[in-house]
Amino acid sequence: MQPKKVRKLLVSGRATVGWLSVLAPSVTGKAWGINSPLSGETKYMIRLFGIRNAVLAYQLYQADRPDAEAEELEETLRQGIAIDIFDLAFILFARAPKGAKSFGRTMPALAALISIVLGVLAREKSELSEDLDG
Repeated sequence: MQPKKVRKLLVSGRATVGWLSVLAPSVTGKAWGINSPLSGETKYMIRLFGIRNAVLAYQLYQADRPDAEAEELEETLRQGIAIDIFDLAFILFARAPKGAKSFGRTMPALAALISIVLGVLAREKSELSEDLDG
């Protein structure tokens, strides 16, 4: 798949998850396996997560415009990859409450992993492709 198409997919996914989390935190909470009804604090945290994803989507959208510099796009992709790596690490190493289902971690971990892969594939010139070409 071409990097430009992967970036469009990444922008669309981040924007969808972001705005869904902002506008309907209960839906995101259900996907994460959080018991309903959500407390006000939990809704607030899910909305913060949503705002972060909406901003990441907008930042990537802006960095991918035709008049943007290549370094801007690369830096934006690196930031997204770093954030997703931290998300995945926190999901994998966080202690679950006793009696909690491990499935509740599966969706966020899978989403972070997919975002990492898409972020790497969205790069125009990754170190991996340079090594393969050289």
